[in-house]
Amino acid sequence: MTSPLDRYRLIDRLLVPDEAVTYWRGYDLTLDREVVIRTLVASDPRAAALREAARSSALVEDRRLIRVLDVIDVPEADGQPAMIAVVNEWVGGHTLASVMHSRDWQPLDVDQAVGIVTEVAQAMELAHERRVRHGRILPTSVVMTDAAEVRVIGMCVDAALLGSAHEDQIRSDVDALGGLLYFLLTGRSPFPSALVPSPDDPDHPRAAPRHRAHLEPASHVRADIPPALDVLISRSMLEQRRPRGTARIRTIADFLQELTRVRDDVDPVAVPRSSQRLGTWLVRGVLAVAVLAAIALVVVAYRQLFIGPGLPEPRAAASATALPSPAPSASATRPVRLPVSAVTTYDPFGDDTRDGAPDGGAGRERQGTAALAVDGSTSTSWRSQRYRSPDADGKGGVGLVLDLGQPQTVSTVRVRFAGLGTAVRIGVADSVLARPAAWPLLTKAPAGGSAVTLRAPRPLVGRYVLVWFPQLPALPDRPHEYQVRVSQIAVRGSH
Repeated sequence: MTSPLDRYRLIDRLLVPDEAVTYWRGYDLTLDREVVIRTLVASDPRAAALREAARSSALVEDRRLIRVLDVIDVPEADGQPAMIAVVNEWVGGHTLASVMHSRDWQPLDVDQAVGIVTEVAQAMELAHERRVRHGRILPTSVVMTDAAEVRVIGMCVDAALLGSAHEDQIRSDVDALGGLLYFLLTGRSPFPSALVPSPDDPDHPRAAPRHRAHLEPASHVRADIPPALDVLISRSMLEQRRPRGTARIRTIADFLQELTRVRDDVDPVAVPRSSQRLGTWLVRGVLAVAVLAAIALVVVAYRQLFIGPGLPEPRAAASATALPSPAPSASATRPVRLPVSAVTTYDPFGDDTRDGAPDGGAGRERQGTAALAVDGSTSTSWRSQRYRSPDADGKGGVGLVLDLGQPQTVSTVRVRFAGLGTAVRIGVADSVLARPAAWPLLTKAPAGGSAVTLRAPRPLVGRYVLVWFPQLPALPDRPHEYQVRVSQIAVRGSH
């Protein structure tokens, strides 16, 4: 007897939330593509809600939302009970939970976290406009794809199967967006343990700290979180006390409006885990210098009053005045924006010059518009060629070389994308090297939002800066084509 599921070949069983539900990675033999198949026994009391949730999810067309492709009623056969099967598109990549686990739960850079949550919020705003809710957004619900896209899974369906944090699903989604920001900025889980277990196990994030019934603010975990983001999180999550005089955020549109307002103002400086201990030692150092200075003043006064000019100076005075040089001020050491004298596209493995040899540093990847990446305007952009795969059809990526005119000390590079962001690798050298891997690495960042600030653990000196994109994002309107679009690049350091 044939079954409606015969067109699908089951590959791997993914997880089993309970005995009535199964998740499979499968293959659609008819349309030649991978899929995810969820099945639920038809007699389960959640069956009607699952069917309705799957159909509601299919009403929203947005590439960031992983689509429901089909809802199938599977009749009883061969001793197997009747089932409902929900078929979703398969997306390769890693969930935010997996990404953070691979980092040992270390926080993301502030602008990376904001960029990711902005993408999720924009997709949720579109869904809410159509009266469709997710209801159960968790770190496992957001996938960073191999093409550097942000995708959301389980729209409506996860809440129907597994329940939501709040009866009001609008509140659940607003609360979850604040929770995602908290999680990515701190590496701590603010989600209820019933949804995301957090035992003393390295495979689980540590729970966010609490004071009685309330979550501690994110800034109590990580001191460099901008105050505006800290307030936004507290206004979004019911389990946090919001600042006096502020209103609770009640809709996705309001959340996105506030997040958009503050995202261009964030300019974080990473604070290491030992920052509190370092601060203690700095305070002690300042006190020690102050004591030595006081001793020096006393000795000088004693010399003036009792020894007089021209007499030998006591040895104690000589040793006491050997004070350390004052540390440079913050304004003196603050990185400044370095001017860029020229921009060259970098296509090491292509042959855009059509001379029969790899282009190397002389690559021309739409060279005519390369200067738009540093022209100071966010309304213009450089765009790479379009490719059929994220690795630029086997090239391994594309990039831009910024000529600083003379050797400079480079410490920070900020890249703003015109659209979807992607992974970035920054190299600094005194000459244009033929292979990306040959460039001394300043810093790198995984795929994130539409802007990323890359800060180096230590500055490098060189005349040329390579901004290398090893993976290109898919075009929103052409998912089988890949292109990186760069609106602005700013390099900071010291002369």
